[in-house]
Parts: sequence; C-alpha cells; structure tokens
Amino acid sequence: MTIISKTKFLEFKSAKSPSGKDWFYVRRCNDTNNHDSAVVITTLVKIDNEYNFLLFKTNRPPISSENKAKYCLESPAGLIGDINCNENMIECAKKELLEETGLICDKLYKELTNCSTSAGLSSETLSYVTAIVDEYDIKQTPVNDGGVIVERYFVSAKNIISHLQNIDQKEISIAAATICGIFYAINRLKQL
Repeated sequence: MTIISKTKFLEFKSAKSPSGKDWFYVRRCNDTNNHDSAVVITTLVKIDNEYNFLLFKTNRPPISSENKAKYCLESPAGLIGDINCNENMIECAKKELLEETGLICDKLYKELTNCSTSAGLSSETLSYVTAIVDEYDIKQTPVNDGGVIVERYFVSAKNIISHLQNIDQKEISIAAATICGIFYAINRLKQL
C-alpha cells in the first residue's frame, strides 16, 4: 500500500484490488490493530421515568458542501486513541460523552466492534456502546466544537422509530452509525 497524502487525522492511500488495479481509500491515523477508529455512544437518558435518546443535529461540511443535506443526525462519538494512544473503547466513550454532552453514564454496554463504515471508501471501523444515564444532570458544560454540533435534543425511546421515519431527509441526513446504535440500544432497553 502507498500513502498518497497525509494530514493530522487522515491518510489518503492506495492498495491493489484483487484484480491488481489501484484502489484508493482513506485511513484514520489513530486506527490500530488494537482498537477501532472510533466509538459511537448511543445515549439513553432517563427523564420523568422514561428513557430518551440523546441526539445531535450537526453541520458536517462533507454533507452540507455537497448539498446532500443541511444537517446530519448523529449520536455522540469520538476517535479512540486520538490523544492517548493507549486509550481503550470504554475510556474513550466515557470521555467523549462527558465532553460532548456534560453527562456521566451510570452503565455502559459494549454492543459491537469492528464494524466497517464504508468498506469501499475507508478502512475505518467503529465500536458501538449503549450508555445509560439514570438521571439527567449536566456535570460540566459541553465543549464548543467550532459549530459542528448545532443542537442537542431528546426523543422518547418509544417514539424513536416514528421520529426517524418523519425526518425531512433533504434537510437532515441520518448517519448510518446512529441508526446502527439505535438498533442495539432498543434491544438493550428490552433487557433493562
């Protein structure tokens, strides 16, 4: 494989396909054989005795600049080992949840690892966790991420499917990682 271009967080690379042709793809620089590139933290917060999904409306330049949608619907997430290369998925999930939402989870469940985001485009793999927050209590002010996170909001777990079905998809693109995480979290709720 050949590195064509590199930034702090990404490498643009080429490798040979099974037919021997050049295949171009992107690799996250924090990615190792010891852990996935990132963790998606599907967050359920108990408010008034009912679990609610905490979701983000984000402004992601790759989506908005290509006129795919104005916003993206996402869950909290973070790059594993981007600052501390010895960080594991659980440590990263707890750190990112606190940074992005101000919340500390009461329970954290590992749901899935080594999940490819787009195998034809990137070597990125994701881990999925479900975070349970039994009391909505902001422990610290969420970070200002330069305007990527536009809004943080809640959707009742019992209404999440209809909420997703009724999103104006020209206005908001739903991240596939968010859908995957919600699937596992719904199943996790049945076990609580």
